[in-house]
Amino acid sequence: MPDDFKLTIAVLTDTHIRAPQGDLTSPFKVNERANARARYAVEVVKANTPELTVHLGDMVHPLPHLPAYGAACAEAHRIFAPLMPKLHYVPGNHDIGDKPGPASPAGPVTDNNCTAYEAAFGPPWKSFENCGVRFIVINSSLVNTGGDAEQRQRDWLEKILSEAEGQRVFLFSHYPLFIDQPDEEEHYDNYAEPGRSWLLGLAVDHGVEAIFSGHVHQFFFNRYRGVKLYCLQPTSFTRQDYAELYRGAPANEFGRDDVGKYGVTFIDIFADGHRLRIAPTHGREIAPGECPQIQKLHQPATPIIPHMRHAWFEASTLPYNGPMEEFGRKRARNDYPLLRLWQLGIRTIRTPLRDLTDPVSRRRVLDFAAAGIQFSFFTLGLPDVASRELLAEHSDLVASLEVVGRDRTFSDLQDGLSELIEQWRKPLSISKSTSSADETHESGAFAHNVSTGFLWKERDEVVAAASNLATPAMQLGLSFQVNLDEDPGQRIPVLAECLSQSNLRLVAVIRLADRNPANSNFDDDKIAAQLVAALDAARGRANVEIQSDTFEDIDRGYSPRHGLLDRRSNLRPISNWIVDNAMCCNRG
Repeated sequence: MPDDFKLTIAVLTDTHIRAPQGDLTSPFKVNERANARARYAVEVVKANTPELTVHLGDMVHPLPHLPAYGAACAEAHRIFAPLMPKLHYVPGNHDIGDKPGPASPAGPVTDNNCTAYEAAFGPPWKSFENCGVRFIVINSSLVNTGGDAEQRQRDWLEKILSEAEGQRVFLFSHYPLFIDQPDEEEHYDNYAEPGRSWLLGLAVDHGVEAIFSGHVHQFFFNRYRGVKLYCLQPTSFTRQDYAELYRGAPANEFGRDDVGKYGVTFIDIFADGHRLRIAPTHGREIAPGECPQIQKLHQPATPIIPHMRHAWFEASTLPYNGPMEEFGRKRARNDYPLLRLWQLGIRTIRTPLRDLTDPVSRRRVLDFAAAGIQFSFFTLGLPDVASRELLAEHSDLVASLEVVGRDRTFSDLQDGLSELIEQWRKPLSISKSTSSADETHESGAFAHNVSTGFLWKERDEVVAAASNLATPAMQLGLSFQVNLDEDPGQRIPVLAECLSQSNLRLVAVIRLADRNPANSNFDDDKIAAQLVAALDAARGRANVEIQSDTFEDIDRGYSPRHGLLDRRSNLRPISNWIVDNAMCCNRG
């Protein structure tokens, strides 16, 4: 492929279209919005003119054995007509029947269901090409059924993959192979064995680049021996069982209508990989015959490094609670932080060095790195030998290292700091553990508090101490905090100029937390003003890095404040501004 190769495809999933006159296939009110939301999603796809579109399944809500199935399929064709003939369908369990299982809440896939599906949407498995890239659709409900149809699909898939040797291959399956771990127990939302191992092994052996799935109405990202696995956002409703993943209150209908989690996905395929762009739909609706003006999606490039205070890598065990999981437990992670980083165009995150040294979190560090995220690790004191070895082993994912000391002249770091500066081959910065003792005011109460970064009043002493360590080969960084009562537009230029004279970089930590840990900051306008002013002040200054001290809200404990995301991992106003004003963040 030429170096400038680019192929863009759109992916929809889980539209759950109903018969236009209504039906009795769902007791949930939000399902009545599905058709209007699907129309809006189709307009989003149209506005972005992809080369082709794939629907990952559950085009309709009524199952094939229900009377409303035919009318729902006809309505789906009316809604999807603007995307034809470049639209390809993947059979979902609502379209063709559930996978086999003793506790499935609906009827299993049958020969009659397959016949009804094929009459409505075409072949349940197929392969097609565009610009030399191979795309493969399979009927995941058939896997593990043990019938003739499953064997025919298996034989066909193995043959197609063999014929595709040397091509880029992307596979589409309604059910995801797994949610959390490749060896997890079977549940409603994954493949059972032996079908899971068969398909994963086949994908690895034939170099499948990525597998895209729907079904769960949530976003998940996993990898298996080089194969990337994505579960994508719905357009219709969110599954309320997964509301347990979030530490905030559930969205409408007990988590079934989380409007921040609806969207269309665009996949840009390049000569050397692929990238996902997320177009949020926010549950917006279009009535029949409406023709709204929808802007084309612009991808931000946001030079903010957020502090990942929450444990972004942890999995949770969800309650067993019907209708999906009445007889077992399943584990899942909240992977929306990764999707939001993509959506905001943020490419580097700040997180403790422990996230790399701990084997459990390291797995997700490596997954995020494979998804295009780099890490600015920080450590209190100098890293030990084992930590340095890990940093060297994984240097490709390290954007920078921050060493946090305990005073403004680095006296506690002197023994090993010069040696680290000599040996380190990546950006290095020095920060300070700033306590309330550094900010004692006669008129105020003493608050036991610790924060990151040198203070404005310490700048002269800190720069003098760092000047002896900086070298032309390594532009050493100094981390200064900019507090809520300080103007980033005034502080950052002065600090940047002061540091540049000594060949030093400025790491400006925009604190969204109040100086007093008892005070909250839920002022979204103030937060937006601070971050926008910081970005404006840093624009055009090569020696300035902007960090936000909060990615996801802190809504309990000390220093409660809003961040870039709320506690359901949805975008806060500043983040919506970044998405809506993408070109503003890409300037200069």
